[in-house]
Amino acid sequence: MSRHKFTLNDETKINQFGFRVSNSGLDLERFRANPVILDNHSNSNLSVIGRWENIQIEGHLLTAEAVFDDADPNAKEIGRKVAQGFIKGSSLGLNPYSMSNFVIAPDDTYDLVKSEVLEASIVPIPNNANAIKLYAATEDSKKELHAQDVSEILLMASDLSKFNLNNSMKKITLNLSAVAALGLPDNTLEHDEALVNQKIINLKSELDAANVKIKGFQDLENDKKAKLSADTVKADIAAGKIDATKEADYIKLHAEFPDLYKSTVTDMPAKNKLGAQVAAVQSSDVKTMDDFEKLNLHAQLEFKNANPDAYKALFS
Repeated sequence: MSRHKFTLNDETKINQFGFRVSNSGLDLERFRANPVILDNHSNSNLSVIGRWENIQIEGHLLTAEAVFDDADPNAKEIGRKVAQGFIKGSSLGLNPYSMSNFVIAPDDTYDLVKSEVLEASIVPIPNNANAIKLYAATEDSKKELHAQDVSEILLMASDLSKFNLNNSMKKITLNLSAVAALGLPDNTLEHDEALVNQKIINLKSELDAANVKIKGFQDLENDKKAKLSADTVKADIAAGKIDATKEADYIKLHAEFPDLYKSTVTDMPAKNKLGAQVAAVQSSDVKTMDDFEKLNLHAQLEFKNANPDAYKALFS
């Protein structure tokens, strides 16, 4: 099956409806359990063209790998067009739960701070880098929300936010450590709840980005250690200290227990190479049968082939 990585959401970008989607507020449980790829949000069994794998949040991005069902002619064709760069668009299908989850941001746009991912589709023409399809999920069914519905939701969310700002702005009391961690003004412990929530979202995004960078450094360090183990073992094989047929086992030993490997292999004197042993056997060194018997089998065979007359004399 063909596999391609997509960015399903960038929480820093405003979508065609005029809001951003916060990754920290995404409920991915149902999506991970049933990670279907739909053809342009079409809700039918025949529109399932694959599945999403390796779903993860990387900094401010929600990414996943699209695995297309190549046994399905339609899915195979869409996968081919994706592979060749003719289709590049993806789109999340979200349930925003409630209009109260649309929060007015400081730049007068909206942030969707809590929502559930229902599906993700391959689309031919996303309105921007992060096209979004919204649904209203009920106990009985899932209803697709159209642009007019979303506009009405945002207007109601705006009215609700203005009411809260003007009449009942919520405050939250934090301890001094939390104020410092969130970068809030330290002249008071009481702060607006919306601002605190936004600070937490920003901090979470920064933490995710830092974790991605740390993982990159860890992978780099692991690659360096793996190369060191491989190079060390190859050098000891060349020195005749270990058998080349067990190279993989010795690389694993060095990677897991470098000190043990050093004391048992690297610090041991190199064995005499077979070629050196054989080359050292001269007819003048073997005068009696006792001399011959002291040689190993390889050296005896070399002596026989190189000195047939002397070998024949030993057995006469």
